[in-house]
Order: sequence, then C-alpha cells, then structure tokens
Amino acid sequence: MVAPLLASSEIQYEYETVLEAKLYHNGTIDRSDHDQIYPTAPANTDKAIQGALSRDVVIDSSTGIWVRLYVPERALAASEGKADRLPIILYYHGGGFVLFSAASADTHEYCCNIAARLGAMVVSVEYRLAPEHKLPVAFEDGLSALKWLQAQGSDEQDSGPKDPWLSAHGDFAKCFIMGHSAGATIVHQTVLNAAIDGFDPLKIRGLILGVPFFGGIERTSSEIEYGETDFLTLQMTDAFWGASLPDGADRSHPYCTFHSSEMQALLNRIELPPSLVIVGALDPLYDRQIEYVDFLQKAGNDVSLLEYPHYGHHILYPEVLRQEDVEEAFLSMQQFLAKRFN
Repeated sequence: MVAPLLASSEIQYEYETVLEAKLYHNGTIDRSDHDQIYPTAPANTDKAIQGALSRDVVIDSSTGIWVRLYVPERALAASEGKADRLPIILYYHGGGFVLFSAASADTHEYCCNIAARLGAMVVSVEYRLAPEHKLPVAFEDGLSALKWLQAQGSDEQDSGPKDPWLSAHGDFAKCFIMGHSAGATIVHQTVLNAAIDGFDPLKIRGLILGVPFFGGIERTSSEIEYGETDFLTLQMTDAFWGASLPDGADRSHPYCTFHSSEMQALLNRIELPPSLVIVGALDPLYDRQIEYVDFLQKAGNDVSLLEYPHYGHHILYPEVLRQEDVEEAFLSMQQFLAKRFN
C-alpha cells in the first residue's frame, strides 16, 4: 500500500516551510503563501536578464496554455540576415505537477541562463497543474506544446500563424527537449506519445532530463536514506503523487512509474533521441533515476549520465550549485548539444 498522507486535520498536507502550499481533503489547494515566497517574474522584452530577452505567447486559447520564449540578446542585436540560426530547447519546469510556473522567478532566471549560455532559443511551457487538473493533463499540455512547435516549423499553409522570433532565429533542425524534476517526467511521457507519429518537421537531436520525478509503491534504499534530509522529502513526494495521480490510482500507475508492460512494449516499437540524464546522488529519487537510465539503455537507447555526488534533488539551479559545478553543468549541456549538431 502507498504510505498515507496526513489525515488528522482539515489540512491533508501542509508543505514544508520553504514551500508553504496547503492541500486540502476536498481536492483544492491554497498556493497564496507559496506564491509570496516563490514569486513570479514578468517576461523581459526590453531589458536583458543574464543575457537573454523573453516574451509570452498563448498557444492554446481553449486551455490557456502559453509559452515563454527566450532568445539571447546578442541574436536580436545581430544585423538582419547575419545572425546564425539557434537551436531550440523545449523546456518543462518542475514542481511535482502541483507547484511553480513557467513564470516563476527561479524558472525565468534559469531559462535566461540556458538561452544565453547555450546560445539557444528556449520555449518554456506553462502547463496546467494538479490537483485542479490531474494527470494526464500535464502530459497532454506537454504534447500540445510540442505540436505547436511542430506547426511553427511547418511550411504547410494551414499550420497557423508563425511566431516572429522563432521564424527569424530558430533552427527547427536542431531541437532539444528538456525538463527538470516533474518536467523531466513530462519530457519522458511527451516523447513517448509523440514518437509513434514522428516529430517532423522538427529534428529532435536530444533529450535532457534533470532529476526525473518517478515513484513506486515500495520505498527504495535512497528514499529511506535521504527521504527526510533532502530538499525533497518523502512526505512531499507522497503529497505530490496524491494530488496529481487520477482518482483511485496508486503509485504503480504508469504515470508514476516507468516499470510497466505497456511502457516496455512502446519502447520496443520506437527509438528515442539520445538522452542526457542529470542526477544527484543524495536525491531520495536517485535509485529510481539510475533504474530509469538502465531501463532505457537495456531497450537499446543512447543514454548518458551526469551525476553529482554531493547534491540532492534540487541541483540544476545556479544558486544551489557551487560556481565550479554550475560551469560543469552548462559545459556538459553545451557538449551534449554540440555533439548532436552533425
């Protein structure tokens, strides 16, 4: 059985002080305190942050899904026709499917860093959150964003309006899909769902999955060892899965775990793009992430592993890493991108 969430009061689970979100028994959530501690940031269309500019674009008016586009300042400053086409990174933020946003200040600054340091356009997706929208809604929104990007690269007359930044600066033959934590799980699900029909006209050169967020019924050794000491605690993972999985589902559900006959059958039918999986050895989810790498490799996929021995789950943001580790992380991503350009 899945370890139960707290049920001794009206509040099913009040996240730790650093997160301050309250999830109630009736399936509602109060993010007001959380949003004060983790504020959002507007798109910066006029003044560069970390060397990049950004703007918001609604991609589906029926669901309200939008993306924040990032472009290096130097690309916009280049003379028309002289700027090189930039690789495109489709990015999904983390937050256990329950918290944070494409507009969260940390996400915004991180995407500015990615665009400027990697010399890429970034398309950061605002997907719908649980418990208001339980899985698979986040996966569906992730796929919608990929399809929107496919339409942006299409020459078909009925493919819809084109974004001027992507049209002027994006290289649709050099695309990558990236996510952090729950966002990495969205990458996994999105690519599996899209691979059968293909990615044309995009050329997906690689996947970057940072500390992917998977679960299961039985506790792993790393969950037991680090589940009370890491930024991400077991109490938090229980709450996230309880809020996001379909009603009546437990953590054996394929939205939560990659160990399923359906997943194995699908991997036998498709070939995934090369993947870079980034993990922290002190992450409670470390064992599941290493199992995931092994699972993909045994299915014949090209998977590289970047492991940080002294970090836990929250490792990809520059304010958490030591400066030398920040440089190593971005250098590893640069090398991963460059290796797949030819």
